[in-house]
Amino acid sequence: FDNFGNYSFGIREHIDIPGVKYDPQIGILGLGISITLTRPGYGIRTRSKHKARVGKSHIIKSQEAKDYLAKEFGVTVT
Repeated sequence: FDNFGNYSFGIREHIDIPGVKYDPQIGILGLGISITLTRPGYGIRTRSKHKARVGKSHIIKSQEAKDYLAKEFGVTVT
């Protein structure tokens, strides 16, 4: 986790994902996953016209992201 609501995790083998079967033509693949949590209205920072700054109170903090994951997905975050 970083201080802006971003977090990343890795999956060593894609067959660890439920419902995915091993295919000998593909072999074993690992995945690197990065996720950014944002609040509504955060898109003003990246839009093409009339970009604007996002205030500090509108940015998701690290602890808020951890609490959201624990509440919504039942994940234990260390």
